[in-house]
Amino acid sequence: MPFRPDRLKALRDAKGLSQEQLGKRSGLSHSIITKSEKGQNQPRSAALDKLAEALDCTMDYLHGRGRDYESPTVAAAHMAFDVFVRQQVLTDEQRERCHRALGHADAPRTAQGWRSFAEMLNLALGSTSPATSLALIEEHRQRSKPMAIARRHHRH
Repeated sequence: MPFRPDRLKALRDAKGLSQEQLGKRSGLSHSIITKSEKGQNQPRSAALDKLAEALDCTMDYLHGRGRDYESPTVAAAHMAFDVFVRQQVLTDEQRERCHRALGHADAPRTAQGWRSFAEMLNLALGSTSPATSLALIEEHRQRSKPMAIARRHHRH
């Protein structure tokens, strides 16, 4: 099946990304994104791979193969969840808690959104493994600067 420009645009829209933002995430130029969405350009394999990675989807989805979803929003949530599960070491309980949220209209639409959601669930509900919760919290602390430090660096 040929590349489906409608799926690219609909998935980008479902994730709330502009063409410029998708370009930055994928490392592709704005003109490639624009032409691809209008069907004026067939992205080569490397570009298609970058688009799929930036959108947390599969190249098959962008070619119209694989599972059909009821809407681009549902597709975004499901495929981002699949990426999240592949990237994270989760307990069965954590995976199930997150999986239940897939049916909600406000389910995360990016793998990063699913990571944040899982962290919030662990903080709110706890985990069967205290070490897992602590590891998630410690990882979050290492990624974010305290506000005082962030302000100090901003002023200089």
